[in-house]
Amino acid sequence: MKKIILAGLLATMMGSAPVMASATTTTAAQTATANVQKEAADIMQVAVKGANAMRDIQLARLALFHGQPDSAKKLTNDAASLLAGDSSDWAKFVKAAPKAKMIDDQYVIINATIALSEDYIATPEKESAIKTANGKMAKGDWKGAVDTLQLAGISVLQTQYLMPLNQTRKAVASAQKLLSTGKFYEANLVLKGAEEGIVIDSEMVGAGQ
Repeated sequence: MKKIILAGLLATMMGSAPVMASATTTTAAQTATANVQKEAADIMQVAVKGANAMRDIQLARLALFHGQPDSAKKLTNDAASLLAGDSSDWAKFVKAAPKAKMIDDQYVIINATIALSEDYIATPEKESAIKTANGKMAKGDWKGAVDTLQLAGISVLQTQYLMPLNQTRKAVASAQKLLSTGKFYEANLVLKGAEEGIVIDSEMVGAGQ
């Protein structure tokens, strides 16, 4: 499956910076990472703060597994801070009606991928359309990109990873309380539930849609 845009790369870029680097190099790397994250988020309407919060939840569980409760507490607190804010802060990242909806909540897009359909067969005309669509997506014009592909007879598969915002907030708050009282096993289970609450929603768009 040939990828047009892979916002899933956000997952590998979150908070990335060289461990053995000078302060100047690290700052430059962090700035570059932040710029890439913002560009990808603007194009794909991905909530970078939500993705980072889920990363912290996963790392907190890993810290507990390795017997590092203090690190787990810090990471869980960091996740809570990232998830804070009123509903207007998250509004543009909310998927109104995900097909795989589980509970009554705000489903926030924290990651997304777009790929050509499995039956894609390359032709010069289609390759040209893909190049044009890439240019439109780079400017944040998703509709224009899909229209271009549709006119060329190309379908694309859009997959979004949706985080139930309120449920995740409650889980993180519960984990904070459990960690503060030394109930590390229980906290891990709560964080695991938050991680497993992610909903994957896929939709074919483009030709014939």
